[in-house]
Amino acid sequence: MICAGSSTEGMRFTAKHTVYSFCLGKGINAPTVFANVAARIQEFAARTGRRSETFVISMVIAAETDVEAWTRWEHIESGADQAAIEWMQGQAAADARPTSDTNVRQLADATSAVNINMSTFIGSYASVARMLDEVAAVPGTGGVLLTFDDFVKDVKDFGTRIQPLMRCRQHMTKEAA
Repeated sequence: MICAGSSTEGMRFTAKHTVYSFCLGKGINAPTVFANVAARIQEFAARTGRRSETFVISMVIAAETDVEAWTRWEHIESGADQAAIEWMQGQAAADARPTSDTNVRQLADATSAVNINMSTFIGSYASVARMLDEVAAVPGTGGVLLTFDDFVKDVKDFGTRIQPLMRCRQHMTKEAA
């Protein structure tokens, strides 16, 4: 079972009742920024005697070069639906029990509301592979939930251009060969 929650209450529930936790990494090209969340889940899980691992919700914008990938990201940002973002932020502000660590506050944060503040990896295939290896090295990480801007093409590119470059996935590359 998987649960999402970044508040203290949510993490306690997750550690007590589930095996996996989703979390937002938040930020651009900041692969280990979620480490404190993964550590907190591990702490709560240790108290319950259960195992619980974190899956980081992440967006990948990859291309042959860093410049090409950043150009794609800038295109996405420039086309953001500002009215929708403002509505989302208004809904977050209406939260009757606001705390800074709730999902609704994180999703609506102005930092990168265009993609609901999930961690975003922007760069060449090699740059993204390196950042995902950094994610994998964070204690308590079970995996990454990936989303892409051009889903079908980018999933294929992930499997053929990124994953083979990832040190943490070398066992998969060898099995596929």
